[in-house]
Amino acid sequence: MDSVDLKLLRILEKDARTPLRKMAREVGLSTSGVRRRVQQMEKVGIIKGQSVVIDPKKYGFDILAIITIAADPRSLKEMVRAIRGKHEVCELHLVSGGDHLVAKIRSKSIDDLNKFVKENITSFESVKQVSTMIAMETFKETLLNL
Repeated sequence: MDSVDLKLLRILEKDARTPLRKMAREVGLSTSGVRRRVQQMEKVGIIKGQSVVIDPKKYGFDILAIITIAADPRSLKEMVRAIRGKHEVCELHLVSGGDHLVAKIRSKSIDDLNKFVKENITSFESVKQVSTMIAMETFKETLLNL
């Protein structure tokens, strides 16, 4: 991967529907050269796919919470299976340190968030501690800062 590939990734990250011709002009390559590079990055897994970025607030999910969960490690697989598919769960990470899981949760209200935590997290007997932080304002939210 070189500086041209990085430029192409930046362009695609801003708008995955950018025409090949426009990308070619911006990086100084032919359209076919850009196509080959993008296809190669897809082939090796650098580009996993293209998706739509939804503004959660426009969809009514105004609350962003980061939840840390300390639980018995033997029950983590069961807990992950139970919550990973919930539409409120945007991210779920196994982490080192005192807490075992960190979840990024979107909800429509504090009441909905509280209900989610009670029904889906603290309902597990193995949960030792839960800490919830509410984001007051989001300044930046991306998967990778290219």
